[in-house]
Amino acid sequence: MFANGDVLVQKFGGSSMGSVERIARVADRIAARAARGNRMVVVVSAMGDTTDDLIELMNRVTPVPERRELDNVMATGEMVSASLMASALNKLGIRSRSYNAFNLHLLSELQGDDYNIVQVGRRNNLARFLEPGSVAVVAGFQGITADGDLTTLGRGGSDLTAVILARELGQKVCEKYTDEDGIYTADPRIISDARKVWQLNYDEMLTLAAFGNGILHPRAVSSARDCEIRIHVRSSFSQAEGSVVGPDGDDQVPVKSITCDNRFIYTRIHGLAKPDERFMRELAEQPFVPVTLQWKAYNEHQGSFRIGFRRTDAFFAIPFCWEQAHRLGAEEVDCFANLSTLSLVGCGLNNNPELAATFCGCLDPIIPVVEQHERIRLSFAVEKNQLKSAMESLHQAIFLPV
Repeated sequence: MFANGDVLVQKFGGSSMGSVERIARVADRIAARAARGNRMVVVVSAMGDTTDDLIELMNRVTPVPERRELDNVMATGEMVSASLMASALNKLGIRSRSYNAFNLHLLSELQGDDYNIVQVGRRNNLARFLEPGSVAVVAGFQGITADGDLTTLGRGGSDLTAVILARELGQKVCEKYTDEDGIYTADPRIISDARKVWQLNYDEMLTLAAFGNGILHPRAVSSARDCEIRIHVRSSFSQAEGSVVGPDGDDQVPVKSITCDNRFIYTRIHGLAKPDERFMRELAEQPFVPVTLQWKAYNEHQGSFRIGFRRTDAFFAIPFCWEQAHRLGAEEVDCFANLSTLSLVGCGLNNNPELAATFCGCLDPIIPVVEQHERIRLSFAVEKNQLKSAMESLHQAIFLPV
């Protein structure tokens, strides 16, 4: 197909495509690279809030649309972006053409709750177009089923489109352009002195994505890991170097970032003996995956068991917890829905209880409802009104030592 480095694969998010003026600025940036003779594949998201607007439009027709029809509506946003960008590039004298899931036959299959691209059926058509100085603009976020129906790939799915195309074209680097110029030690909107993280490994980025960092689509990261494609996260609005997610990361930085997430609910089952094998077996059979399983003993006979799960799984998870509590003769069940989950992520936490214990002490006097150390992640569930002070304390202790 192509040797590594022969094709430049870039992805531009919705903020980069938010207006005609922004599209023109991005086109200038792309044109400058193409004018040097680069073959380029540019994956684009829908303009600004277009996807949300399309969902709202469908909801005005029906509050419970069929997934097929909703996907058909949502996928149009990326098609519009691709055609606008290709037209902007052609206006600048750059040979460009827009592509969508049908043009490239991006075959998708349902895996879990979202579709995933499993084949690029017309890869050779794309390769033939990519002469030096040419730009193929691809509508992200979409695929087609074996029956020819449009599907979408979940929020941030254009990241996945870009990584898959990089893989299919033999490239080992994929650039993602967004309104942030990299991954930071904390959300700069919450922690003003957050610092840029220059290198992360795939597992670190996957964990951050799973616990609140929305810069990269988790499936895009896992797909990049499978074929060792480095993802360079950069700003659409500056030339600054960004953060690189790859196979090696930086072992000299034990904790890379603190992230927060409000999507989790926690149930605490009081006054029971440690859950039995039946409990764990039936939990494994549930249609949800717990994000936290924690046992705390009060004495040698009794303790409490904490289970964390996503809000979207509450319909299944909460009844399961009550049923098991009744079966095991528990004294009480508490449910916490007003918590924020703080997670420290970094390779230095892997099987290092001493380091984790040091960071736990940084929260005093804040007492987390749940505390969990699992491999490269240390998480705390705290009251939402304590989120900012907890993040500030941890960030100061970890990243800004006195």
